[in-house]
Amino acid sequence: MKLNKKVIAAILFAALTVGVMGIDANAATVVPKATNVAVKTTTNTAKLTWSAFPKGKITSITVSAIHGSTRILKTLTAKSTSYIFKNLKSKTTYTFSVTGLLRTKTSAAVSVRAMTKKVRYYNSIFFGQPQDMVVGDEDQAMFALPNGGETIFSTTTPTKCTIANETYLHAVAMGECLVVASNPGDVDYLPASDEIRSVSITAPIGTLDKTLLWSDEFTGAAGSGPSSANWSSTLGDGCNSSAGCGWGNGESEAYAACASKLDGDGNMVITASTPTGDPTCTSNKTWTSAKFTSLGKQHFTYGYFEARMKMPAGEGTWPAFWTLGSNIGSVSWPRCGELDIMEYAGSNPGRTTSAVHYANSSGVHDYKSGRLETNTVLADSYHTYGLLWLPSELIFTFDGRPVTTVKKSDTGLTYWPFGPSANGTLPKQYVIFNLAMGGNYGGSIDSALNKATFTIDYVRYYSVDGFGSAPTN
Repeated sequence: MKLNKKVIAAILFAALTVGVMGIDANAATVVPKATNVAVKTTTNTAKLTWSAFPKGKITSITVSAIHGSTRILKTLTAKSTSYIFKNLKSKTTYTFSVTGLLRTKTSAAVSVRAMTKKVRYYNSIFFGQPQDMVVGDEDQAMFALPNGGETIFSTTTPTKCTIANETYLHAVAMGECLVVASNPGDVDYLPASDEIRSVSITAPIGTLDKTLLWSDEFTGAAGSGPSSANWSSTLGDGCNSSAGCGWGNGESEAYAACASKLDGDGNMVITASTPTGDPTCTSNKTWTSAKFTSLGKQHFTYGYFEARMKMPAGEGTWPAFWTLGSNIGSVSWPRCGELDIMEYAGSNPGRTTSAVHYANSSGVHDYKSGRLETNTVLADSYHTYGLLWLPSELIFTFDGRPVTTVKKSDTGLTYWPFGPSANGTLPKQYVIFNLAMGGNYGGSIDSALNKATFTIDYVRYYSVDGFGSAPTN
C-alpha cells in the first residue's frame, strides 16, 4: 500500500510531538525540598523538625545525623514532620538533613548544623545551720558548700533578718528568721534545690517590755526560813514519795528545813552539809540539804522568770532552779511538764544547762536541752538565770542574754504542757529551788567536801509584751 506524502508527513509530526511531550513531562517531575528545617538538642538527643511536604508530591522522607564517620539514617512516612535522634554524643556538632523522595527520585537535602549540649552534673548544697542570734549581735558569717556553681543567700523574712555583704546574717527583730541558700548552677553543674534554715532571733531581756508582777527578795532576819506566803519546804530522801529513794536520780541527800536560811543580807542560802560540816543540821543521810517550792502558794502562766544566784563550789554539787506543772497531782510526770531553767554540776564549774521535759506523742518521756560554756567559775560570783515562757516557745537566758531556745514545733506535739490544751485550758507551773548532792547529774562527790552553799539573791517574775499575769495560789 502506497502512502502519499501528506500522510507520511502527518505520521512523522505526530511521532515527534509525542516524543517532545514525553521529555517535557519528565523534566517537570521535580521533588520539593523540605522547608523550615530546625533542630533542638539536649545532651544526647536532637529533635529535627520541618514543615509538612505538599500532599502527593513525595512518597517518603529520609533524615540523617552525621558526625565524622558516624552516620545515622532513618526513612519516615511522607506525612512526618519531626524525628528525635537518640544516644548522641554530648557536646558534639552534627549535620542534620531532611530529604524528600518520590519513588526513585529525591529532592535536594536541606541541612542544619547543631551541637549537643554538655552533660551537667548533679548539684546540691551543704548549708551549715546558722546559730540563733540576739538583736545587736555581730553579723554572722554563713557557710554553704555546693557541688558547683555559686551559692546565693536570701531571706523570706526581711522584717526579722537580712543578708549583709552577700554572706552575713544580720539580726533585725525578735522572731523566726528563714534563710535560703540557692544555686543556679553553671556550665558544668545543674541548678541545686534550695536549702532553708530557721534561725531564732531573740532580743536582750533588758530591751523587752517587762512588768514586774511578783518577787521574793529574800530580805528578813538572819536564820529565818523561806517565806510561808511563797514557799513550802520539801523534806526527806524521797523514799516516801512518788519520786522514790534518792529522788529518783540516785541523789545522796535528804532534805531538811534547817538547811535553807536567810543570811540577813538579802540572800537565801541553801547549805548542803555532812555532820562534820554542820552538826546542827542533820538527817537520816550523810548529806543534808534543802528544797523549797511554790506549790500551793504561787503558780504561774507564761512570762519571764529570773533569779540572781551564786553556785556552790565542789565536785558532786547539783543546784537547780526549775518548775513543774501545777497539775502534777492529777497528771503525772512527765506529762505535767518540767522546765529546768538552771542546772549546774560542780564538776563543770563554768557550765550551766537548761532543759525541757515532756511526754512525746507516744506518752514516753522526752526532752530538749542546751548548755552554755562560760569562761568563768560560776561559784565565784553572782549571775542571773532566766526563762522567757511563751505559749509556743521557751527561751532560757544567762545574764539577760538568750542562750537556748526550745519551740513547740521542735517536739512534734500538737499540744504541749507549756501551752493551751486541746480544750483551751492554760498551763500553770510552780517554782522550785534545791541543792542536790551526787546523783546522775551531780556525779561523784569530792571526798574532802563536807559543806557547800547555794546562794539566791532574788527571784522575780514579769509579764512580757502581754504574756504573763499575777500568780495564783
